[in-house]
This record gives sequence, C-alpha cells and structure tokens, in this order.
Amino acid sequence: MRRGGAAVAAIACVAVSGPAQAHTVIAGMSGFPGGLLHPLLVPAHALLLLTLGLVAGAQAWPQRRILMLLFPLSQIAAVVLIVLAFAADTQNAILWLGAIAGALLALARPLPRVVTACVIAAGGVALMLDSVPALLSVQETLSALSGTAFSAFVLFALTAGLSSRLTRPWQMTGRRILGSWAAASAILVLALRLVK
Repeated sequence: MRRGGAAVAAIACVAVSGPAQAHTVIAGMSGFPGGLLHPLLVPAHALLLLTLGLVAGAQAWPQRRILMLLFPLSQIAAVVLIVLAFAADTQNAILWLGAIAGALLALARPLPRVVTACVIAAGGVALMLDSVPALLSVQETLSALSGTAFSAFVLFALTAGLSSRLTRPWQMTGRRILGSWAAASAILVLALRLVK
C-alpha cells in the first residue's frame, strides 16, 4: 500500500483541481513559439519536467523506454481532454507532482513500475492542462499546445538521458540532492499559495 501511495496522491491532486485559468507567459507571443517557451519560462513547469526526467533517467532501460513513450502519450491524452472542453486548474497539482517526484529521487529506492508510470503520466497531463493559452481560436490554442508538448518532451527526454548517465556514487548522490531541493522548493511554493 505504501508504494502505491505516491501514485494515488499524484492522481488525486490532478483529479481535485479547480477550474482552469488560461494564461500566456510572454505578452503578445502566442501560437507555436509561445507554447514552445511556455514550459521553459514557467518555473513550476520547468521544475516538474526536470524532476520527472531525473526520475525516468534513474530507472533501468526497459522501464525508461516505457516512460519515454508514456510521457508524450499522456500529453496527447490531455490535449484530447482540452479539445473535449475539459478544464482544470492544475497549478497546485504541478507543484505536488514536483514535490512527489523530488521526494522519490531523494529516497533513491527502487520504485515499483506503476508508481513511476503514474507520476510521469499525471505530470504530462497536468502540465498540458495548465498550459492552455488565453486564446479564443482553436487553431491558435492547438498550435500553442503543440509547441508546449514539443518543448516539454525535449526537456523531459534530455533530462532523462543525462540522468541515466549518472552512474557513479557521487553522481547518484547529486541526483538525490537535486530531488530533495526540488521537493523542498515545490513544498515552499505550495505553502505560500495555501497561506494567501
């Protein structure tokens, strides 16, 4: 039950999210270029992508290969939900998932496949649901989401690839430290949001 607790918590965070608040990162920049920059310029998104990539990279190759396919599939599922007019405010869910992924990294324990798969899939869905731009045009929205999906996957894949090369003990300790910092950062931001 403990091992599945993190996955259940991640899914619950996404499920209980409130209504969406569409936004743009850079005023006047929309479409594919705006979407491309979105996950790189929103700190919570970048934190989530880095921690998910580090978690994926820490897995053995067969599991990592599945996770590398699961992340873009979860992004596609989120876009389908968006097209079906599903909306959710996932800002807190993104921070919770970043904290969970960071904590899993800091623990450095072998994880059940279902836990890593649920955290990464929930992260892909939450990221896309939180990236819906403030546009009325379906074409512009889909273009922006395409840019977001592309850059998010590239950052996720690059981080996972680099993380998989961290095989020396001091490198694995560094990965654990990054995970603990990411978890602490996400928890601090969540605490500040809850106080307001």
